[in-house]
Amino acid sequence: MSLAEEPRFTQLKISGRLPTPKGVALELIRLTQQEDVPNHEIARLVSTDAALSLRVIKAANVLLGYISRPVVTVADAVTVLGARVLRQLVLGITLMLDYRHGPCKQFDYGQFWVHSLLTAIAARHLAKQLRMSTPDEIFTVGLLANIGRLALATVYAEDYGALIEQGAGNIWSELKRREAEKFGFDERELSEAILCDINLPEIFQGMVREYMQPEASKAIQGSREWQLLYLLHTASLLADVCVARQAERGKLVSKLRYEAVRVAIEADGLTEIGDACRRDWMEWSALMGMESLEIPPFAELLQEGDGVDEVNSAAQYDDSVPSAYLLRVLVVEDDRVMSALLASKLERAGHTVFTACDGVEALAMIARHQPQLIIADWLMPNMGGIGLCRKLRETAEHQDVYFIVMTAQEDSDKLVEAFEAGVDDYLVKPINTRIFFARLRAGMRVVKLQQELAADCEHLLRISNDLRLANERLQHLALTDELTSLPNRRAAMERLEQEWALTQRGNRELACLTVDVDHFKAINDKLGHPVGDIALRHVAHVLRLSARAQDVVCRFGGEEFLVICPDTDAGSAYQCAERLRLQVAGAAVADVSPAIRVTVSIGVAVKTAGMRSLEELLSRADRHLYAAKQAGRNRTICLQ
Repeated sequence: MSLAEEPRFTQLKISGRLPTPKGVALELIRLTQQEDVPNHEIARLVSTDAALSLRVIKAANVLLGYISRPVVTVADAVTVLGARVLRQLVLGITLMLDYRHGPCKQFDYGQFWVHSLLTAIAARHLAKQLRMSTPDEIFTVGLLANIGRLALATVYAEDYGALIEQGAGNIWSELKRREAEKFGFDERELSEAILCDINLPEIFQGMVREYMQPEASKAIQGSREWQLLYLLHTASLLADVCVARQAERGKLVSKLRYEAVRVAIEADGLTEIGDACRRDWMEWSALMGMESLEIPPFAELLQEGDGVDEVNSAAQYDDSVPSAYLLRVLVVEDDRVMSALLASKLERAGHTVFTACDGVEALAMIARHQPQLIIADWLMPNMGGIGLCRKLRETAEHQDVYFIVMTAQEDSDKLVEAFEAGVDDYLVKPINTRIFFARLRAGMRVVKLQQELAADCEHLLRISNDLRLANERLQHLALTDELTSLPNRRAAMERLEQEWALTQRGNRELACLTVDVDHFKAINDKLGHPVGDIALRHVAHVLRLSARAQDVVCRFGGEEFLVICPDTDAGSAYQCAERLRLQVAGAAVADVSPAIRVTVSIGVAVKTAGMRSLEELLSRADRHLYAAKQAGRNRTICLQ
């Protein structure tokens, strides 16, 4: 059971001391948890707080990088960011504003938010560099990654302050152990529970629990979960470098460079990301009124390593430096010495390596471990490398796995056979280490490009789905009356045209009822337009419930409704109209004090043999409605 499901966390929430959203942010979370909430409702809620609205607009422009038309209203921010990202942005901003100070004297609230904001900025730029599809959401995760630490300082001010004093200079894991002993949980578990409580996606909840020690995670290397963990870990290290004193930066810079290579960010890319963070920090700190922090150019910062280049010490051996992009590699070789040698070289470079003794065993392992690159010997018992490659190329799932075959000789006919079987590259035994890693780097580049292409396809698919949903929603709005949720006049005319065409082709019957609310102007004048709106919604609700299954009830304009009755003759249309009229007259309008009742007048028209147009049918229904009004209202007229 996670902490979020335990009674003690419920008690913490009830106490009201947790740093959780309040005011507009809380209402926004509740609102966006409903289905199909219109954007204008979200914008209206945020706009009730003028100071927050201004910060949201400025923050949206910073997130978008000013690359398009500037965001000038909250409604613009909702449109360009989306409701989910806006909700998370509002949440982060309000927490920063509400918890700038607190009761724990030993806890540096200002430093906490500086580091959190830098982590958020860095996480977003790393996500953009890695072409991940959710950089703006990852910004919020970075901002709230250590919210459990803030919660402990806020809820248990004295006890946590004592732990801080006792734990000065201790390693991070020791402090977490002491937190667990003192409170029954540590800050990681509390961060996860808070993110769960405010309904951030589950994958982000797990990230804040594990990102400080990502190597202990069970996430599969190269998976999206694995990438996100190391991305957030690297972002936090980048923030550490920015806020550290100069004397402390050496080891932190070396560690940052080492961890950055796990997510395929080398020195040039890290410099570019760091400088982008510097630029964003100036805007964000001004926006949030944060304390001043001077961050040197990142090219200078990265020169402040402590003399131990952890990247090269981990990746360099013999005379080769493999690429920083790490892969899952399957080595298929029946010679145990050769298999162990290759596995050792690859593991020392940082790759995750699996081994198999022949093609049959390799096939069983591929489904389980999903390798990105396979190195296989040509000749092996049971199934050799060429046979294994042919099997893989027959399946759509493994057609793109990069495949290198090892052979004892460069026979041109044999190599042609290998490439025709689907091999991507080859190595000649005995293996030359420099050539081995040169060809491995080529494979890495191909794999990386494939993954980027897949990420782009996923991103385009998301955009396509978002556009489809937006078009469907716009189509719905274009054909729906906002007040009553009935089809509007445009939808009514389209449906009438369809039914008219069916009667022309199939000699079918068609009737329509024009329904008008009696004395509606008096309701508006005496009780006000809000009551008039309630009355219209009431009539719409009664008509919709009382109509037959095949009938279509529409709002035609003002206080007038139209009921389309396919396959209906004059007698049946009159009976249907009378049923609707009596139901409306017999139902009191809800939510109005004192209670009122409304009545309707109805004009019925039926398509006749001599009728030449749809407009003639509607005109006849209007004349009959007028006759019902003249005859005293609250009645149905159906004249032939």
